[in-house]
Amino acid sequence: MSSLSNTRRISARQRAKRACETCKLRKRKCDGHEPCAYCVQYEYECAFKPHPRRKPASSKALPKPHEEDNSPSNPSAVYVNHEPMEANSGTAFPHLLGMRLNPQGAPKVYGFSWNLGPRDGPIAAFINVTSLISKEHMDRLATCYLERIHPVYAVLEPGMLEQMIDARWRDADNIASYDAVLCSVAALGSLYSGSREHPSEGALVQCAKEMLETTRTSKTALLHRATAWILRTIYLRSTNDPHASWMASCSTMHVIEAIGAHQDPEMVSLVYSDTANASVNEESQRRLFWVATVLNAWISYEYGRSRVVLRGVSCKLPSPREGDFTTELVALYQISERLDPDHDNKASDLEEALGRVERVNPSHDALTLSQSNLALTIYRRLRVASSNIPNSVLTRVMQLGDNGLDAAVRLAEEHCPWWHVANIPFQFLCILLAIDSKESLSRVGPALRSFRNIARCYNTRTVHIALETVESLIRLSQTKKERDLMLLRDSVQAQDPPLTEQGMIVPQASTDMLWIGSDDLLLPENLELDWNTFLDTSVPLFDEGDYSGQRLR
Repeated sequence: MSSLSNTRRISARQRAKRACETCKLRKRKCDGHEPCAYCVQYEYECAFKPHPRRKPASSKALPKPHEEDNSPSNPSAVYVNHEPMEANSGTAFPHLLGMRLNPQGAPKVYGFSWNLGPRDGPIAAFINVTSLISKEHMDRLATCYLERIHPVYAVLEPGMLEQMIDARWRDADNIASYDAVLCSVAALGSLYSGSREHPSEGALVQCAKEMLETTRTSKTALLHRATAWILRTIYLRSTNDPHASWMASCSTMHVIEAIGAHQDPEMVSLVYSDTANASVNEESQRRLFWVATVLNAWISYEYGRSRVVLRGVSCKLPSPREGDFTTELVALYQISERLDPDHDNKASDLEEALGRVERVNPSHDALTLSQSNLALTIYRRLRVASSNIPNSVLTRVMQLGDNGLDAAVRLAEEHCPWWHVANIPFQFLCILLAIDSKESLSRVGPALRSFRNIARCYNTRTVHIALETVESLIRLSQTKKERDLMLLRDSVQAQDPPLTEQGMIVPQASTDMLWIGSDDLLLPENLELDWNTFLDTSVPLFDEGDYSGQRLR
């Protein structure tokens, strides 16, 4: 292949014998060409040090490569074919053509003739975050954010956040693009503080919204804008209607793609070279991509909408870190991928997924809520996949529902408004009514009391509407059972006309039959009626030996 693009793709699967100084400095994989693909893509100066004189080859056998070199997590073992996407791109073709003609003077990837350019972009005036909140209040709300939100959705570096806050209030007059992150952090800190909201919470949310929606069409895509979009999605998921949070999560995914965060930095496609940030910390980029993916997928599943699926994903999983549980969140998401509406799951597949959910040991109550929600979702899918769900599976689902219910009560008492605090009790009560067994109905009372306790902690219209709705469903279920009971009672109390035929012998009731018709009969709690056997005509109902061989007619 003559083009640089094809050469770069081949080299992605081979270990280069040398690396340029730029790739060494930035810890990027170099393809060994001069100039290398990485330096050409980001317009860096590419230089190689001369090779030292090689020593004579040793007769010793070369050591075997490490096993992890071939593991899926190793970038050298991952191959993503970018050729079709790059071939579609008219903005990338001039660069590829220029690289073939003159690598040193090739035009960068840019939409040179995208349109006629009849208008310049709008100039927006934003509110200064330092005029909305003081430095002391910002520090307090940021601390609350790091304590409540960061352990589950760790998309910010705490040290970097503190530095940005200090720098922003030292230069209080100049508006910066990072203000959208600061506004979102302060708004979430106010929401999850457990006390009265900050007077400027609404203004902070509006300021972040205006900055994000204006810069969404900016020529340059910055990493912290993706961070701000994630924070906005979390805020809307906690406070607003499903449509708003779904739209925000979709916008987040598009910004993630714009900065190339869905691809490993060593394998970023040429089409993202005009927007990708080459200097970003790899771990931060991974966390941004995976958290954005989790939010978009789960919101889409729960709302019944399509999620944003990016092509050419090669981003590695985030690494475990002390102080946050984002890796547990991603692990739950990986299990939930089986619940994608496009997957035609069998009942056995869903039961296997339930087992994987059970094996997760969440380290945070918010993750316990997500675990419980996954179990309830699996039950709803099982109802579609199978008409007969085993009792053992139902018991496991209800146990995970109990765990989520307990976590919801704890979070409500801490005034920590994770969205599933109301959702888990509501959905769990609906599923208990749908299961409609003695075991499930015995859980309705405790679950309803827990939901009422949550309603007392969060005396909002939304929670009260949900509580009234589920109480009405319980009353409907009760009414249905009372009607069924009346039908059974009427059938028992109905009297046939007495027989007057002479010679008819009316046998005395046996003492074994005295319980029939007793209204105050106390049956043992463990009495189970096997209706299938009772209705089986092949099984005799009476001992034929008692009638001297005479059959009943």
